[in-house]
Amino acid sequence: MSAVSPQTARPTIASRTSAWLAGQPVARVTAVLFGAVCLVGFVARFYGIDNMPFWLDEVTTVTRSSLPFWDMVTNSLAAHHLPSYFAIAAIFGHYSMSEFALRLPSAVFGAASCGVLFLIGRTLGGWRAGLVAGLLLALSPLQVQYGQEARSYTFVILMMAIGFLGLVELARDPRGASLPFRASGARFAPWLIYTLGTIGALNVLSTAFFWLISANLAAVAILMDRTVNRGRFLKRWLAAQAIVLVFTLPWFGAMDVFTGGQMTNATNWVPGITFHSFFSVLGSLYLMRVSRLINFHLFPAAIPGFGALVIVLAILGLARLRSWRKEGTSSEPGQARSRTLLLALAIVAIVPPVTILLISIVKPLWMPRYLLWSSVPFLVFVGLGINQLPRRWQTGVAVAMVVLATFNLVPYYRAETKPRWDLAGTSLVKLMQPGDIVLVPDQLPVYMMNFFLSRHGQVIPASNWTIDIFQAAKHLQNGGRVWVMFGRVGQADRTPLPNFARIIQPLGKPVEVVHEGQLITMKLYAHPPHEDAGPTKIVDDCRPVAAVVKGKATPLTAVDCSDLALQ
Repeated sequence: MSAVSPQTARPTIASRTSAWLAGQPVARVTAVLFGAVCLVGFVARFYGIDNMPFWLDEVTTVTRSSLPFWDMVTNSLAAHHLPSYFAIAAIFGHYSMSEFALRLPSAVFGAASCGVLFLIGRTLGGWRAGLVAGLLLALSPLQVQYGQEARSYTFVILMMAIGFLGLVELARDPRGASLPFRASGARFAPWLIYTLGTIGALNVLSTAFFWLISANLAAVAILMDRTVNRGRFLKRWLAAQAIVLVFTLPWFGAMDVFTGGQMTNATNWVPGITFHSFFSVLGSLYLMRVSRLINFHLFPAAIPGFGALVIVLAILGLARLRSWRKEGTSSEPGQARSRTLLLALAIVAIVPPVTILLISIVKPLWMPRYLLWSSVPFLVFVGLGINQLPRRWQTGVAVAMVVLATFNLVPYYRAETKPRWDLAGTSLVKLMQPGDIVLVPDQLPVYMMNFFLSRHGQVIPASNWTIDIFQAAKHLQNGGRVWVMFGRVGQADRTPLPNFARIIQPLGKPVEVVHEGQLITMKLYAHPPHEDAGPTKIVDDCRPVAAVVKGKATPLTAVDCSDLALQ
C-alpha cells in the first residue's frame, strides 16, 4: 500500500506579490508605490479638469493672479488671504488664464497629498494599509473636486499632510525623538518634517491653525509616554512652535493691517449650520459621496453602501490601534504599536472637526473647505482597518475597496458641480433684443456672465441691467422686455432665491423660461406688470443691504466683486 502525499497548494497572486515585495529593497518598493499612488491621484484630478467653468471663488484667483506681484500680495492680505498660493497660480497664469492652466497646481498638490498619505499608512500598517489610505484619498469625490478648483485648499492639505507625517514619526518613537541628536537611535528628521509642513500650511491658509492646535494636543499625549525624555522633548517641541510662529505671525500681522483690524471677519459670509448642511458635509467627507459644494447638495450614491464599508474599516482600524502595545513587534516593516500613537492619531482626527462644529454653534464655520483636511487622518484608520481582517482576506478586500472607489467616483465627472454662468451669458446675449434689460438680485450674476463673455470680446453693459424692481416694472409698463436671472453664484448668496422670487411677483407671469443647467434660470417678461408693487428689499452680495421703496430706490454703488471669495 503506497502512501499518497497531499497535493501542494498553489500559491495565490496575493502570496506571490507579497513574496516578491519582501524580496525587494524597501526604499525601491516604497518609491514605486508612492509614485503609483500619486499617479492615480493626478489622473483622477487631471481627467475633466476643465469640464466645469470657473465659479465665483475661482474668478478671484484669475483676477488676483493677473496683478503685479506687490499688488497681488496686498490684494490677498486685504481680502483675508495669504499670497503664497496666488504667487504659484500667477506662474501658471503667465501662460494661460484658462480653467485648465489655473487648476493644474491644485491637481498636482492633491496628487502629492495622496502619496504622503500612502507613506503615513505604510509607516503605521504596511503597504496594504498605505495603498488603501492613499488610493481612497486619490479617488475621493470631494478631494478630486477640490483638486479641480483654482483655489488653495489642496495646497494646504499637502502641507498639513507633511506635518502630519512628521508628527506620526514623533509619536511612533517618542524615545528616539527625545534622545540627544548625536546619540544612536536619535530622530531628527521627524522634527524637521513636522516643522516645515506646519510652516507651509500656515503660510497658505489660516485654517491651518486647527492643525496647529490638534498637533499641540497630540504632543501632550506624546509627553505622557513613559519612554520619552519629557524635558528634552518639551524643549524641542517649544522650539519647533517658536520657529513656526516666527515664519507665520508676520504674515498675519500684515493681514491685520491691510484688513484695517478686521482680520477676524474673514468668515462672516459663511451660512448658518443646518441639519442639511451638517449631514451633507459629513457625507462628502467620510462617506465618499459626490456633492455640489455651492449648495450642499449630495448626489445619489453611485455604490449604495460603499460609505458604510469605509466607516466599518475606519472602526476596525481604530480597534487595531487599541490592540497595539508599546513593546509589541510588527509582522510587517514599519508597523508601529503604541498607545501613545493611538492617542495622537485620535486627537488629530477628532479635534479639528469637533472644534469647528462647536464654533459653528456661535459663529458659522461648518463648510467642506474648512473640514477637508479631516479626510487625511480619517483614511489612515480606514487603511489600518484592512489589517484587522483575516490575513487571507486582506489583499482581496484592499483591491475591492479601490475598485469600488473608482466606480463610486465615475458619476462625479458627469455631475454639474458648478453653476453654468458661461452658458447663461452666451444664451442671454443671443436672446436679448435691442432695448431689453436684465433684472438681477445683485451685481454678481452680471459680474460672472461678463467674466465669461469678455473672453469673446462681449459684455452686458451697465445700461442693460438693473437691480431695481421698479425700474424693471416701469420698463415693462412702457412696452419693453425684461429678463430676470435666477441662479446661485456663491456659497452664501445674500439674496436667497425664494426671496427674489417674491420680489419679482409684481412683474406678473413670464412669457418664456430658459434653463441653463440645474442652477440657473432666465425668465422673460413682456407684458405690463401689476400696479401694486409694495416695499421690499434687494440684497447686494457686494454690499450688505439696499432698500427699495415704492417709487424710490436707494442706489447701489458699484464695487469690485473680485474680493468676495473669502477663506
